[in-house]
Amino acid sequence: MSATGERSPGAAPAPDLGLTVPAWSLRVAFAVVAVPLALTTAPSGMWPTLAVLLTGVAVAVPRWRVAWVLIAVLAFSTLLEPGTLTPRLLALIAAVHVLHVLASWMLVLPAGARLQPAALLPSLRRVVLIQLPVQAAATVLLLIARPAAAPWLAIVSGGAIVGLVALLATLLLARPRV
Repeated sequence: MSATGERSPGAAPAPDLGLTVPAWSLRVAFAVVAVPLALTTAPSGMWPTLAVLLTGVAVAVPRWRVAWVLIAVLAFSTLLEPGTLTPRLLALIAAVHVLHVLASWMLVLPAGARLQPAALLPSLRRVVLIQLPVQAAATVLLLIARPAAAPWLAIVSGGAIVGLVALLATLLLARPRV
């Protein structure tokens, strides 16, 4: 193309990429998942502050791979609390998996690039397919570990998570008709 926007004769037309979004939206999504997770699942003290700082660094410079340090901090700080097998842990398991996938995408896409959301569907399908058995197993462990404390809470939270994952699976696994 010339400076005036005209194509030279014989040049191939630009491909139509369909719907695209800025790749920096992946970084925003990472922060939207990580910050509330840091504030709600990390025990009090220095852990929430550390997790939020790590989120900022992970979003600013993905190539430093700080996202995985954040995931480790969230997981290990949760294990420091007594009675860690709670419905909050179910959310942590799913969110940490989502953070891992988002961090992987942030590594390969510069913030200024354009992204086709449809290109992310195979990875989203895998997240759903992996979370189905993982959440079911975690719910069973929750019921076994704390049957007398609040069994209805475990059943309701487990059912809600399985229902949500089933709904997402239905939406994500449905292939568009061409």
